[in-house]
Amino acid sequence: MTSMMWMGRFSGIAAFAIGALLAGFAVLQLSWGAPSWQLLLAAGLLMTGAVRTLTGRSGGLRLLCGAWGFTAGLTLAPPGRALEPGSAGHLTVDAVVGVMAIAVPIFALTGLALTVLHKEKPPAI
Repeated sequence: MTSMMWMGRFSGIAAFAIGALLAGFAVLQLSWGAPSWQLLLAAGLLMTGAVRTLTGRSGGLRLLCGAWGFTAGLTLAPPGRALEPGSAGHLTVDAVVGVMAIAVPIFALTGLALTVLHKEKPPAI
């Protein structure tokens, strides 16, 4: 079994955190009556890719790379407006969504770059 560099491990941990954040926000939108199935899919892909990467299973980095790309495309695309707060017009929710609309694509693109640049170390002899 080959060991991972810090880039793959960091990308996996960040994917799990961002996946949990997106899942929580999608469930919040679901309670408002405006479900965001795209966010739930992105969260599921990120968390599955993170678990597979951190446990060293086959295809974990490839799944994580695809999940980061899907999340970046989803949060950057204006027609989808995946992070729209739905029917709630509260100022607090708008502030949180504003921060998420900036932070999530930055984390997604950074995680994508780290996953693509990751190289596995050969086992020590």
